[in-house]
Amino acid sequence: MTPLERRLARAGRVLTAAAATRALLLGVAVAAAVLLLGLLFDMLLGIGIGLRAFLLPIAAVAGVAVLGWRVLRDLLPNRAATPEHVALWFETRLPELRYALVTAIDPAASAARARLERLAEAAPLERELRVATRRALLRPAMLAAAPLLALVVLPRGAVGRVVAPAAGDGLARIGADARAARDPLAAIVVRVTPPAYSGLPGRTLDDPSTVAALVGSRVTVEGRGSGVRAEVAGSLTEARGDAPWTLTLAVPGKATAVRLIGPARERMLVLDPVVDSVPSVRLDEPTRDSVLRVATGQVLLRAEVRDDLGLAEAAFEYIVSSGAGETFSFRSGRLAARRFDVGTTSARIDGSLALDTLRLGPGDLIHLRAVARDRNDVAGPGVGASETRTLRIARADEYDSVSVDPMPPTEPEKNALSQRMILLMTQELVAKLPRIAEAERTRESRRIALEQGRLRKRVGEVVFLRLGEDAGEHAHFAGDGHQHGQEGLLNPDQILAAAERAANVDPTRALEGEGDETPIVAINKPLLEAYNHMWRASTELETSSPRTAIPWMERAIEALQRARAAERIYLRGRPPRVVVDLAKVRGVGKERHAPDGRAPRSPLDAARQARLARFDVALALVQPDPQAAADSLLLVRLALPEEDRSTARALDAAADAVRRGGDVTLALQAARRALAGPPRRSGAVGGWGH
Repeated sequence: MTPLERRLARAGRVLTAAAATRALLLGVAVAAAVLLLGLLFDMLLGIGIGLRAFLLPIAAVAGVAVLGWRVLRDLLPNRAATPEHVALWFETRLPELRYALVTAIDPAASAARARLERLAEAAPLERELRVATRRALLRPAMLAAAPLLALVVLPRGAVGRVVAPAAGDGLARIGADARAARDPLAAIVVRVTPPAYSGLPGRTLDDPSTVAALVGSRVTVEGRGSGVRAEVAGSLTEARGDAPWTLTLAVPGKATAVRLIGPARERMLVLDPVVDSVPSVRLDEPTRDSVLRVATGQVLLRAEVRDDLGLAEAAFEYIVSSGAGETFSFRSGRLAARRFDVGTTSARIDGSLALDTLRLGPGDLIHLRAVARDRNDVAGPGVGASETRTLRIARADEYDSVSVDPMPPTEPEKNALSQRMILLMTQELVAKLPRIAEAERTRESRRIALEQGRLRKRVGEVVFLRLGEDAGEHAHFAGDGHQHGQEGLLNPDQILAAAERAANVDPTRALEGEGDETPIVAINKPLLEAYNHMWRASTELETSSPRTAIPWMERAIEALQRARAAERIYLRGRPPRVVVDLAKVRGVGKERHAPDGRAPRSPLDAARQARLARFDVALALVQPDPQAAADSLLLVRLALPEEDRSTARALDAAADAVRRGGDVTLALQAARRALAGPPRRSGAVGGWGH
């Protein structure tokens, strides 16, 4: 490489570095300008911490965007800083070279190359490079230095509000001292220090209206200026210090208003206590109360405990009660006690109770439960307990007798049980057939047929007794010693004829449902099928064929099961038909022109009505005196019942919105609706006068 080419290579590196520096300076200038603009807005209007948290990311994105744009514009097109590119850059700024520099580095110009190199070496390339670089970087440096210098000169706290916003920096806003000189209560900062047992971190709030904290927390109120006092429950407390002043308060057991009194005005601050909940305990084992025959063995104990802030200890407790009448003795104890580390919010405890060691006797009772305690050392440890399980040792006389009043089964169920017994008898006979003689087989088969006939008679009686008439000829069965002719299967016509005689109706008039199946036949159809299947089974048994009788018996059982599940009640006859001629009766009524007076609405709750009246008075102060309106809303909030947390939150939001200023319509509407409560709705449209 020739000396001329080395000079051009160095110049190319300088040009690249200058372009990169210029892009970086422009990016820094834009980012600093965005931060400075946000600081000016915060000084004039007071930007909330939610918006200030986005200022630094927005400034960084803007700076990176400008940096990337300059890189794409200046560096990427000239990323190949070859000697030819650098030579052309010098030729545009030094016209007297007359392209001698470009020609000197051209390999094709070998004839006059030596003379051109001597001419190019005498050119002031470095001086021109310094001038061009200084000119290119001067303006971006000035653009970046101006906002950076302003950020350095301004108060560190004001700059920190936009660079690193944090809760509690409200007192560092530019102009806070001047505003505090006029009104020390214009801006306050509240720092909440929870009790040590809770393990919760401290919180800082900017200009709040309500401070929600655990009972026993320490609340420190800070502000600029002087001459501030606090009135809590009728007692006055002077603020400590002067510019800034501080007040230290303890969170009481119920919602309390703190009246801050300054030289210019007063301001309300509500301390809303949060009560530490007791531990939640669930006993998993034993699962239920039990009666034990003997007091031996182990009883497994298992429980799950939880607490919102932290558990201190947990254990199982038992009480043994012994005695009878007016003489009782009690013993108690603890099992499987366990202590927990700080910060443990949920755990399981396991143990076992040895019944042999308790010296239990008949009739003794053991009461078991799980208990847990939290770490609350302010209002005393909270104790939570599970539900109690009871184990009882049975007495000997409990097993002497058992008194049970059985309910008789329904008729179809009795018949089904009898048919199953006959089926079992038949199956036993079929199993013995290879081992018995023909005469014994016939005798046993006919004995079972006699039982089947008696059961068939009972089923027939059920069918006809439901119709209100005697079973008549069906009161006898084959083999009972009565001769009433040949007995056969029953059919629906016989049942229908009996139903017509029982209902005393005209046989020529069709019953309701005719054409498919009459109701009388429908409700007795399963029993009718069972009767016919029993008849076929009896026939097979009479002919000494027990094996072929079994399928008919099984079908009879299925029919009896359907009859048991299909008990229904039907009306006898048709219900009366009510017909109204709408065209005839429409519009024929007479109006007396004296409607009853409407009943007044039930009055609102007196306390709720008073709160609504106070809220309406506070609304009238929103425009002329927003601070007084916010204090009035907080006083309405203190008058709420403790359990009405949703309305309290709505009033807190409304008070904060009124204190900040701007459009507060939506916040006030939400608070008014919460105070009024949901509208009452009736289930149906009532008549006039109701």
